[in-house]
Amino acid sequence: MQQHKQSEPMIEVRQLTKRFDELTVFSDLNLTIHRNEAVCIIGASGSGKSTFLRCLNHLEIPTQGTILIEGEQLDPKDKTSIKRAVSKVGMVFQQFNLFPNLTVLENVMEAPITVKGMERRTVQTIAQELLKKVGLWEKKDQYPSKLSGGQKQRVAIARALAMEPDIMLFDEPTSALDPELVGEVLSVMKDLAESGMTMIVVTHEMSFARDVADRVIFMDQGAVVEDAPAEAIFSNPQEKRTKEFLAKYLQGTHCAP
Repeated sequence: MQQHKQSEPMIEVRQLTKRFDELTVFSDLNLTIHRNEAVCIIGASGSGKSTFLRCLNHLEIPTQGTILIEGEQLDPKDKTSIKRAVSKVGMVFQQFNLFPNLTVLENVMEAPITVKGMERRTVQTIAQELLKKVGLWEKKDQYPSKLSGGQKQRVAIARALAMEPDIMLFDEPTSALDPELVGEVLSVMKDLAESGMTMIVVTHEMSFARDVADRVIFMDQGAVVEDAPAEAIFSNPQEKRTKEFLAKYLQGTHCAP
């Protein structure tokens, strides 16, 4: 774990607050994510996890506070810097959002060509390698309608990686999947973490958080209640609310400490 403490900050969040009218989703969040760190954010639905993730990718604009991506501040008034910072961040959502009229290979190739203006031949080589990496090379010419949910999510991961991001955000990427398909997606994410990708994962998959994350952050009612190495969170949580949450989630599972 210590090597992350010494490495450069990839994301810095300072006193971040997000409100929707009268509803405060979270307030005064302070976090730093370092290069090569895999961080899981856990907590009950409605605790602000997904909205926080969307702020990091500028899909939501914070009410107040500061976000720095690799040292560059996300300034809503400076569209160029926003575009530059956000281009370093890939995101995978609960829903796969694949283009139904494009093949698997075309889905992965689309954004690097249209957004980054990369040469088609170069992108095709990258896309082919990524499809092999997520175990879907044989499906390259299929359309999304022919794929299972797990396969669609693996294509979505490959598509995000095709933009060559420095940071990957995952917003409950297995929550829309049938239970038997969850493992194949988590396996791809585990490989990604082991390769050194900087990752923030909002998840309810506690065994994944325990086994793969360097750090686990527990959020409750819009606040970071506990932020510690994964092993410490699962074997010896310090906060009462963390203990209660984990007791509820780990009850009857194989990952109980």
